[in-house]
Amino acid sequence: MPDFWNEEETQPELVVDLGVNGSGPGFQAEALVYDADGTVIKAIEPYNGSVRLPHPGGSFEWYIEAAANPDIASRAKTAGTPLGDEGVQDGPELYELRRLEMGQLDLEVWNLIQELTVLSGLCDEIDKDRTRYAQILSAIDEALNLINIDDPGLTVHSARAILAKQLAKPAVEGHTVYAVGHAHIDSAWLWPLRETRRKVARTFSNVVNLTDQDRELVFAASSAQQYQWLKEDHPQLFKEVQRKAADGQFIPVGGMWVESDANLPGGESLARQFLQGTQFFRRHFDNMAPIAWLPDSFGYSASFPQIARLSGIQYFLTQKISWNDTNVFPHHSFLWQGLDGTQIFTHFPPSDTYNACVSPYEVALSEKQYSEKGKGTSSLMLFGWGDGGGGPTREMMAAARLQHNLEGSPKLTVTNPMEFFEQASKEMSCPPVWRGELYLELHRGTGTSHAQTKQGNRRCEALLHEAELWATYASVLTGKEYPLSTFDDIWHKVLLYQFHDILPGSAISWVYAEVERSQAEIMEKLETMIKESLQALVGTGTKSLIANAAPLHQRHTPAGAIVQSTETETWGSAKRKGDHVVLENDNVSYEIDTEGHIVSAYDKNNKRENIDPAMPGNVLQLFEDAPTNWDAWDIDSTYEGMEQPAAIVDGIDIGADQVTVSGTIGRSKYAQHVRLDNDTNMLHIHTHINWNESNHLLKQAFPTNIYATEATCEVQFGHLTRPVVKNTSWDEAKFESASQRWVHIADGDFGVSIANRSTYAYDFRQIKLSNDRPGTQIRASLLRSPHYPDPRQDLGEHDFDIAFGVGSTIPDAIRAGYRINLPARAMEGEHEIEPLLTVDNPNVILESLKMSQDGSNAVIARFYESSGGTSRTHLDINFSYNDIKEVGILEEVCEAVQPVIRTMEASHLELELHPFQIVTLRFER
Repeated sequence: MPDFWNEEETQPELVVDLGVNGSGPGFQAEALVYDADGTVIKAIEPYNGSVRLPHPGGSFEWYIEAAANPDIASRAKTAGTPLGDEGVQDGPELYELRRLEMGQLDLEVWNLIQELTVLSGLCDEIDKDRTRYAQILSAIDEALNLINIDDPGLTVHSARAILAKQLAKPAVEGHTVYAVGHAHIDSAWLWPLRETRRKVARTFSNVVNLTDQDRELVFAASSAQQYQWLKEDHPQLFKEVQRKAADGQFIPVGGMWVESDANLPGGESLARQFLQGTQFFRRHFDNMAPIAWLPDSFGYSASFPQIARLSGIQYFLTQKISWNDTNVFPHHSFLWQGLDGTQIFTHFPPSDTYNACVSPYEVALSEKQYSEKGKGTSSLMLFGWGDGGGGPTREMMAAARLQHNLEGSPKLTVTNPMEFFEQASKEMSCPPVWRGELYLELHRGTGTSHAQTKQGNRRCEALLHEAELWATYASVLTGKEYPLSTFDDIWHKVLLYQFHDILPGSAISWVYAEVERSQAEIMEKLETMIKESLQALVGTGTKSLIANAAPLHQRHTPAGAIVQSTETETWGSAKRKGDHVVLENDNVSYEIDTEGHIVSAYDKNNKRENIDPAMPGNVLQLFEDAPTNWDAWDIDSTYEGMEQPAAIVDGIDIGADQVTVSGTIGRSKYAQHVRLDNDTNMLHIHTHINWNESNHLLKQAFPTNIYATEATCEVQFGHLTRPVVKNTSWDEAKFESASQRWVHIADGDFGVSIANRSTYAYDFRQIKLSNDRPGTQIRASLLRSPHYPDPRQDLGEHDFDIAFGVGSTIPDAIRAGYRINLPARAMEGEHEIEPLLTVDNPNVILESLKMSQDGSNAVIARFYESSGGTSRTHLDINFSYNDIKEVGILEEVCEAVQPVIRTMEASHLELELHPFQIVTLRFER
């Protein structure tokens, strides 16, 4: 580098253009710059293409590792592309190196550009009739007229002096925008997981580099998984991040392993997101901001406030609800009240983005759209290029400084996000309250897309429950070592795959090829762990045993017990009735016609028929499904009017206890096996289908003569209601909803329920029966076939299990949900095993039993109240312990814990839980 370059007036830099095509900040060519020792210097991004050079007069040797990612983002959101296939390689014409040169950044000119950009942007936001507008416009004209285009260096200083007068005018007291550097990096989306690791390194290196040059920058980043990748791939850069965190410029936030989906993961999975994430942050950082950080997830379960608060989280941030397609959410700063009544202070940035540039438009929008005017004066802005765009830039920091106290604009300060939340929560003496779920009125197809991955997730969750339970039994009863590190490794993968663009089905095919292989390996490993633990418990013998890992009884086996039994799975008998067949037992009777449809569902105990023969149940329905935007994400409400021809049945076979129907729907062959589960009195329907559709949606419909105005749906650690009738625009918008293992409808105290093994999306509608009375239809969404970003999504073989029951209560539905997901295991051994913990109230459910995360000998038991009412129970403890503590999800004392122990004896506790309360007990041993 020439030694005559003057660093006082100019800044020597390497300028690189990797062939930027203008499609976005992080969806094309990116690179990481290393020195000769392999030390990371900084990244090259489409909107951040320069690296500051070493001091003049010296030599240097740098290496640029470039990534030529195919540009999937700029393609139509409904057009298929093979560029997302695993191992795809595009041709050499994808990008070309256009520029690689050393140059001098003229700082005076650069500052003039930033000042002109801010003032001209401010003019766009000011009323044209105001004096301030005229003053700024006049100053810009005067400054530009001064500049000599042939030799701007001589006149720029004078031009800046003219603008300085306008930039020095202070803002009036009013709204304050708290700006926080950020870079939202999807852990996988239009690129595979391996590329995310590189995107993280590029972005974090940019932030470290910029914070070295600008001490005012404060940057917040979530997702322990991304920090873990950085630690593994670039340990020296990770140490730099730790140094910046200690200086208060780099703020770990969120407390979660990844920014997960918040509707589809099970309750224990959401708890483990916080447990695993916070454990990582505590191990590697002195301070983590207690803010749940999910700006981009697709709606938020009503269970989330309690889970977050019990994890030590004080605040919640998101932005996605501003994407609603029907209703404008009424608040920006408010208390979000969850299922059990727990509240968490929540903020939606009114700038409507988590990738702001700190433009005058975005700053003005923060005040204009802020809903709580008169109650509060503060809002948060997240600025920085995301998804590999490199995070905050020096231009954004310049814009922030220029607008810090500028007339015509709200005040703006770059700060730690905790400063904002503490200020915003303190200044609002009586914030508004939103009760229940935060339903996103968009992206409703994410409950169905990529069914195979969703099925793998549900199965992994169930096997983890089983494996941890029996491993804890084996540790407590036999001294067998508890495989904590193995469980951690498995949980890390399962939690990663629950990221909000993986589990919802909105990533490229490469991601799912990798995830589904990994899920299969996880399931195989967990099955082995379960068998090893059970063998250690029951010994070697020939007695026929049944092991029930579910928290409720099944097959005459108590919850959490292993008992001797010669009973096999029992199914109701199948008898011919003309062309039809009847599946029945002492309690219920189901009649199946030649199409495989349910034409009668009779509850013998209540002497009640639940099916209108003119509107049978178990009907497969095919709809054209071509959303206007966001193909894999969305289902448009217009699909209802585009139903395709009905299925054609090829044949029906009647066995002793089963009906098998085969047929074709659309271009897809299917077979259904229908039988009656005597353990639950529910009709079990197994559907196998070779899915071969394009832009279609498959639903399984169950019309009933139940007159219900709302449906009850399981969510994490509880349930909530969703509208059947559509009185308001808020009701209309919920035409597709995510649920967990079961749904239930009722009129009075009589109900109908559906349990599932891997289905997450439903719709509920009022129908008109043949007698002109209203009925209620439940439909489960099974499969979709969009083309973007995966053009062959879900093509091929699939299996679905649904149980349909009549005369059921909500407790019956809860038990059916566990029964279908955690069926009892038949095995052989020497002796029975009693439950370690027993409750005498079925409304109190033991959701998880494990050894403590700190590696000690403590036993952790997590319960929840499932009925939605106050529940009292006796807890019998069948193992020795020294002390018992009521703790939070992090397995330690937590201020959000509300005590439930009323009386205590050595092996007996009396508990009282409020509605949907989550309780974690720590037994020290």
